[in-house]
Amino acid sequence: MRTKLRQNEEIIMTTQRHPVTVLSLYALAIALLVLWIWFGKAKMGPYIGYGFVVVALISVVKTLAWQRDIWVVTNQRVVDEQGVFTIRSRESPLDKITNVMVSQSFPGRLFGYGTIRTQTTGEGGITEEARIINPKAFRNAIFEQQEQYRERMMRMRARTTDEQSPGQSDMKECPFCAEWIKAKAKICRFCNRELPPES
Repeated sequence: MRTKLRQNEEIIMTTQRHPVTVLSLYALAIALLVLWIWFGKAKMGPYIGYGFVVVALISVVKTLAWQRDIWVVTNQRVVDEQGVFTIRSRESPLDKITNVMVSQSFPGRLFGYGTIRTQTTGEGGITEEARIINPKAFRNAIFEQQEQYRERMMRMRARTTDEQSPGQSDMKECPFCAEWIKAKAKICRFCNRELPPES
C-alpha cells in the first residue's frame, strides 16, 4: 500500500480484483496475433496487425492499473487505493462501516472471487466492487477489526474516566448513608448531614 499508515496502524489484509479482469484482454490479443500470422498477407492483414498492437498496449496499461488497484483492511480503516502514476484513495473508518455484503456467482465460487457491497454512514452510502479475490475473508477481516476497534475504544474511555475521577485516597465513606464523598467534605451531599470531625 502506498497510502501512508497512521500512528499505531497495522495492515491486516490486502486484496485486489481477480486476474480474470485482464485475462480476457490477453486472450483477445493472442487471438488477433494468430489471425495476423494466418492472414498477414491478405488485404485485411495490416488491420489485424494494428488491432493486435492496440489491444496489446491496452492490456499492458490495464495490467498496471490492476496491480495497483487494491483494497486494504487495517486496524483503523479500510482503504481503496488505485492509480498508476498518481495515487487515488478512498478511506472508510471502521466505526463508519455499518454492513458488508458478499455475493458470488458460480464462476466466482469456482475461482475465488465475488462482489463486495460496503455500506457506510454519512455521504458514503453503498459502494460496490466486483471480482474481488477472497471476498468472504475480506468481509470477516473487517468485522474482526471492527470488534477489536470497539474494544480498544471502550478501554480508552474507561482509562479516561479513571483519570478524571478522584482517586480512592481522595474519598471517604459517609458514616450515616454509606455513600462515597470527598475526604474534605463537611456535609454529606447525599444525606445532608453534618459529618463528625476526624480525630
